[in-house]
Amino acid sequence: MIIITLFFMLFALSVFAADNDKAVNLLNKMSKSVQTNSYQIHFLSQDKDQYVTTFEYSHLGALQKEEVKAQLLYLEGPAKEIILHNNITSYFQPDSASFSITSPRITEAFPDVIYNDFTKLTDVYEFVKLGKTRTANRSVQLIKMIAKDKDRYSYIIWIDDKNFLPIRIDLLDQDGEIINQLKVVDIDEDFDQKKMKDYIDSRTYPILLSIEKQNNMLDAWRLAWLPKGFKEVAAYNVNFYNSDIATKLFSDGVFSFTVNVSSDLSNQSNQLIQQGGRTIFSTNIGNKNIIIIGNLPKTTIERIAQNIVEK
Repeated sequence: MIIITLFFMLFALSVFAADNDKAVNLLNKMSKSVQTNSYQIHFLSQDKDQYVTTFEYSHLGALQKEEVKAQLLYLEGPAKEIILHNNITSYFQPDSASFSITSPRITEAFPDVIYNDFTKLTDVYEFVKLGKTRTANRSVQLIKMIAKDKDRYSYIIWIDDKNFLPIRIDLLDQDGEIINQLKVVDIDEDFDQKKMKDYIDSRTYPILLSIEKQNNMLDAWRLAWLPKGFKEVAAYNVNFYNSDIATKLFSDGVFSFTVNVSSDLSNQSNQLIQQGGRTIFSTNIGNKNIIIIGNLPKTTIERIAQNIVEK
């Protein structure tokens, strides 16, 4: 009896491992398609209990990242436009100054989770195939990406059967409730690519935002605790509207957060704002205003803030 029980346990584990591998392989196909395919989509994005925002995203894919071009249009409110060209992302905003930053993709389109080698995430996440369904009149496969701890969120990603593009992305909190949803309503793979390329190549772009990698005000402090899998991926100073801000970016490849220190003295009390999956926490250390911004649960952001210590 014990041998039979052990056999079934081992069989179940092997089936789970095989399903996990299939899910990871499908997600890797999706990541490649998003970056190398050319397509134009219209999609909706909505935080929990907030209004829906609609977008048009045109993407000219390439095997080399520096050759990728893209445009994101906000279809409601001020006519905001974001363009990716030559590894630079430029922001055109009618209600404020336009600017450019060095970035290989438009982060306001698909979330970070899409751009991954998912084989490197199995220590922190489990991957489960949930079967097939239809959405946006397309056949899709569902993959659930489950965080192994309570320090971050989880995802359900709906992947097109034919082109492997993500058709719907649900961000789930620790209780499994949807707190943000991106939903594609149509895909056009036959759009006028030449017209889009000519438009992007002919634009005049604003100068790059001043970013320096020295004299970092954050050097006086360190993080005594990080969620598993997170590491520092960038540190720089930004001069933004005559205010110097030192920033450190941390990421596990799926979620990220920044610790930002202003050069201005401050004595304001702690403040916490949550917008869908994004948490903003403001506090003071040594009379400096420190703001932590990340797509992480508020309990995780608060714990990070509590573990900022002076060197």
